[in-house]
Amino acid sequence: MSSKMKRTIIVVIVFVISTILSVCMLYNSDKILVNFDIIKLTNNYTEYYLEFTKVKAADHYVIQINNSNNRKVFELETKEVKNKFSLTNLKYNEEYSLMVFAYDELGDYRPCEEEYKFVWNEPTFKEDSSLLLNNSDYTLFIDGDLSGKDYYLNVKDNEQVYLNELVDKNEVIISSTIYQDLEKELIVTLNSNNEIVDEIHLFNNMNPVSDLSITNVTNDTIVPFNDLTLSYSGGDNALEYEIRVIKDKKIIRQSTTSKKTVVLSKNLFKVGEAYSLEVVGKYDSYFKSSIVNITMSDLIQLNPVYISNNWKYVKKGTKLELASSDEDVKIYYTLDGNDPESFGTLYTEPIIINENVTLKTVSMKEGYLDSVISTYDINVGEKKKLSVYLSPSNQHGNLGVKSVGFTNEMDEMNDVTNYIQERLEKNGVKVYRNNSAGNINQWNRDSNYYGVDFKIAIHSNASIEHDKYGIETWVDTQNSATLSIANKIQNGLMSIYPYKDKPNANRGVKYANGALGEANDNYIPFGILVEVAHHDNKEDAEWIMQNKKLIGYNIADSILKYYQVIE
Repeated sequence: MSSKMKRTIIVVIVFVISTILSVCMLYNSDKILVNFDIIKLTNNYTEYYLEFTKVKAADHYVIQINNSNNRKVFELETKEVKNKFSLTNLKYNEEYSLMVFAYDELGDYRPCEEEYKFVWNEPTFKEDSSLLLNNSDYTLFIDGDLSGKDYYLNVKDNEQVYLNELVDKNEVIISSTIYQDLEKELIVTLNSNNEIVDEIHLFNNMNPVSDLSITNVTNDTIVPFNDLTLSYSGGDNALEYEIRVIKDKKIIRQSTTSKKTVVLSKNLFKVGEAYSLEVVGKYDSYFKSSIVNITMSDLIQLNPVYISNNWKYVKKGTKLELASSDEDVKIYYTLDGNDPESFGTLYTEPIIINENVTLKTVSMKEGYLDSVISTYDINVGEKKKLSVYLSPSNQHGNLGVKSVGFTNEMDEMNDVTNYIQERLEKNGVKVYRNNSAGNINQWNRDSNYYGVDFKIAIHSNASIEHDKYGIETWVDTQNSATLSIANKIQNGLMSIYPYKDKPNANRGVKYANGALGEANDNYIPFGILVEVAHHDNKEDAEWIMQNKKLIGYNIADSILKYYQVIE
């Protein structure tokens, strides 16, 4: 065969292969998340219109707006690429960033090509203005330039307009003659061109706190003996919320918070006994409250079942393992979406995965409450490129045991993270890393904008009395998608921890229930926090200092095995 003919054959083969690959790419293009752009963002004062390009593989989109402190101020889930929404909590001269995320059916996501930044230039009412009138003239402060347009101050209630006048000063006095001796809520708006620019509500001789309701604990119920998550809604305008645990009409625990979800430790309770839980929203001397009565079960609830690999991309033929952090439990499962408590098969050996299935699991043990049912929508496939965001602690003020060379949490955990990064990158993983000069809001924002598969915060621990030791890993809730990888990392670290046989050394996977910024499902789609032993315990601190590479590689290997990058 002549060399010319050989070249011709090679060209033809290359052409055919290229054509096949192009056809395959076109055929699968509607199944792959691709880059997309924000086309337009316009507004008529507080009413916004957003349009972005369509992604064929997207099941839905999430629109997110952060303020200059990287705190989320707005979020909207939508299936449309053209959206209208209202933004009523913007502040004068503050910069905001808008980002859109496209999510596929597996829950993977990709951010749009570039965030959109804008500044709110309209005047707004100052935050430090009180809401209480108290029969006195009220001084209202306005931030911003009032000279460029005609701005009107409108004061009304639900039935009557009391004031509608042009304003050209940033300090306005509302006369008490409008509301003297009345029990009244007044709606105060700043308007331009008949559009509301900003709005506040003021209260005279009445409670500014709206009705409050405990939402996730039902009154007069028996609850599992476990850490208890207490959530509540309403209580608008409250400056703080007081949480009370009451037994036999006596307050046994009282604390204040600004959050609307708190975790009450099971150590506050005793099995089989009755309690009242009260939430009080306070504004000065005014308050609103909600109370529920509960009884702690005689039984402790088991922890959820976790699995050995990432359910979104399971290689065909994988032997999927089920496990529990509780001892001597029986695990039941179904592969057809049925209730495993009623129709489950006893788990005795790994499940071979050859096709997409809906795996439901539950753990049982005599004398305990069944675990919550965990659902895993197993998808047979292979992750093409894994990306991970590493977030070592920046807490340089947390000093360790000096005699063994432990300086501070930030420096030593950054050293450990160096080895995690080294091991991941050697195995082809795209690694992003936090800036120690930043903060949690910045790191969460960055990891979301990079569209990573997994975010892990790496810390070392300490205790008030400096008498604790061991390892623990945090997820948001027992229903968090990160439960399995958290257990894999926890188990991996415990396998190399030299003091694993000491009582309570394995502190387990714990539930933050909104209390940790870097293990919070509301801010991070897939993130955890690991506490690598205690830096204020001599044995733990010495182990960390002498085994940074071992610890870092161990964490990395758990991630790689979970995503089936290595066996």
